[in-house]
Amino acid sequence: MRHDPSATTLPSAAAPGLRLRGRTHPLLTLELEDLTPESLRAALAARLGATASFFRHAPVLLDLGALPAAAAPRLAALIGVVRDLGLVPAAFRARRPEIERAALEAGLGRMLEAEPRQELTTPCERRPPVVITEPVRSGQRIYAAEADLIVLHSVSPGAQLLADGCIHVYGALRGSASAGVADDPQARIFAKTMDAELLSIAGLWLGAEEIPPQWSGRPAQLAIREGWLRFAALP
Repeated sequence: MRHDPSATTLPSAAAPGLRLRGRTHPLLTLELEDLTPESLRAALAARLGATASFFRHAPVLLDLGALPAAAAPRLAALIGVVRDLGLVPAAFRARRPEIERAALEAGLGRMLEAEPRQELTTPCERRPPVVITEPVRSGQRIYAAEADLIVLHSVSPGAQLLADGCIHVYGALRGSASAGVADDPQARIFAKTMDAELLSIAGLWLGAEEIPPQWSGRPAQLAIREGWLRFAALP
């Protein structure tokens, strides 16, 4: 087992059998705007579309930064809509104290924010890439923490790939792939055959039905350009 230098462990004498660790976990982020519960239900149902079953029971981070203080009384109802549609609100981040109090009263945890990262002109150092030499089967979930993920085979439907860096698939990508899960907008996804159920980079995502036909089933890469997920040919 690889030692995690960022982990914080409570002394065993103080808490036998208990470890409290600080780690970065990939969470789907849902940004809530100033909507009524009814309009949120319609918008979120439409956005999930055919991928609703894929996201069922998925933990999400609610970004409440855009909500005005006046939205605090209806926040519990908004959170209820998110739960009704199969997502599991696990934590939140907010700017206004009224929204923060309402989120805490609704039972959400406050997201602990890391220290602001400096803007670098060169990519930050990562761990060596995680290389998978076997096909990734349905139901498998592979996460490359602080590293790129390289799959030398195909990825079956129902499989999940996650990486803090880029994802490279040298076969058919038919499951889901989430790159830049530690909020790195420079991450990319490369696939010899782009046929994914879900694609995500730094919290922006596309369902299978949103992949343009000219890129479906073909060699392609995906990156964030001008705030949007955009496909391009492989070099």
